[in-house]
Formats: sequence, C-alpha cells, structure tokens
Amino acid sequence: MLLGGLRQYSGIRPDSNNRKMNEKTYQQIYQELKSHDDISKVSKKYSVSISTVSSIFHQKTVRNVKKYHSRVVQKAPGMVRSWNKGKTILELASLNRFPPVLIASIMLKEMGFKNKSVIKDPAILSNKRLKQEVIQAINNDMDFSPLGHKVQSRLGDMGEALIHDWLMDHDLDFLTESDMNKEPNTKTPDFLLKESIDIDGSKVKWIESKAVFADEAEHNRYQKRQFGFYEELFGPGMVVYWYGYLDTINPNNYLIVDHTFFEHMGYDLDELLNFVMV
Repeated sequence: MLLGGLRQYSGIRPDSNNRKMNEKTYQQIYQELKSHDDISKVSKKYSVSISTVSSIFHQKTVRNVKKYHSRVVQKAPGMVRSWNKGKTILELASLNRFPPVLIASIMLKEMGFKNKSVIKDPAILSNKRLKQEVIQAINNDMDFSPLGHKVQSRLGDMGEALIHDWLMDHDLDFLTESDMNKEPNTKTPDFLLKESIDIDGSKVKWIESKAVFADEAEHNRYQKRQFGFYEELFGPGMVVYWYGYLDTINPNNYLIVDHTFFEHMGYDLDELLNFVMV
C-alpha cells in the first residue's frame, strides 16, 4: 500500500522489550571486566548475554590501547632486555596489561623486524623461541590477532545477512552497500531502501547494521562518522545495534533497535548472540 510514497507495514514494529541497558549496570560490567576470563562470570552475574559482555570488553580493550599505546611503546627497549633475560612475551603482556599481539608487535619492531609481516606469518622467524612466543601471543589475543579480526568481520557479516533475509521476507526493494555506485569519499549505509517504509510510526529509508553494544562514546562515534551523513543524504533510517545499547542514547531522526526486533519475529539469532571471543 502506498501512502504519499511511504509504504506502511503494520506488522513491522519494534519489540517494546528492547534490551536497553541502564548506565549503572553498564558501569558495573565495564569495571568488572579485567580480562577475557571475566566474560562468562560477568554474563551470568548480570544476566546479560555473553556476546554483549564480550562486545563491551572488546571496546574497553581497544580504548585502553588507544590511551596507553604510546606509553607502552616507550617501554620497548626494556621489554626486549627482559625478554633476553628470560621473560616471555605473554608474561610481558600481562605485566603491562596490554594485548599480547601488540606487545609482540612492539617488541618485534624494536628488534628490527617487519612486525606486520611477522604477525601475519610467524613462520618466517628463524629464532625458534621468538617464533613460538609470537604464535602463543597470537593464539591468546582475540582482540588484535588476525583471527580476532576475522571473527569480528564474520559477526558483522552475520548481522547484515539477517537484515538481508528480513528485507527479502518482507518483499522490500533495496540496494546493498556494494550495489551502490560510490563517489570518492561518499558514505553509504549497509542497505538503502528504494521506497521508505513505516516502522511503527518511524520512517525508514536506510538501515545500518552494527554487531556491537553501543554506549554513548560508541554511538557518538558512529553518529559523527556515518549516521549523520546518511540522514543528510537519504533522510531517516534505522540502526541495528545487535548486542544492545544504553538507555541514555538519544538518536537523531532515525530508529534504533537491537536483536529483539528480529528475534520476536522468529529469526534464528543463536549463533550471533552466543558467540564470544575467548
């Protein structure tokens, strides 16, 4: 049914029980997450999905890296000396409370290696001890290892695939990001609908998928880098934060939902919601 160019679907409506998280609970979870080993127990303690807690921990880790990276880099000569005296890369990572892959990368650079090449392929190292410890660092880091990046990309792909299925099931015409002819520096959403639809009173022209939990900082970053441009170019849309978001977030002229929007319509979200990087 067309009403002034706006297609209405009375059956499409957000679940009123969207799992927004209050600030107090979020801060408690954030503070209690010290390592990957804390994810499972924190999930059980606060009855929050393990994937949501994992997402929060990953964000905390990334933020700490940005905050302390330059300080850790300054310690590189001392870390190499400690390594030569017998300390392992994993021990140095623990002492510095820094991701093992990044500690390995910093030390490799200090040693004169092309660190990025070594992290991609530790087998190129001739030093057996160093090679073994770099491999251990990679295997113990699901935030900055090549495998960790692949997993994060996989979760993003899964979220987009679910939205794709939902659009197809509702017989909606749309373009994916790869379908759109991109001008240099043009920002495009994951999905652009050929006709705006009405979702429980909210007009939606575009949809963006984010396999993350969104606190204020995460949301504001996306708003500045992406959502604001989408609004300017295409009008209002919808953002899917698969792992939830803070109840203090106030979107602009677009709708925000989490996984419950799709879950209550019968979509199988088990793999996406129960995956944790450990």
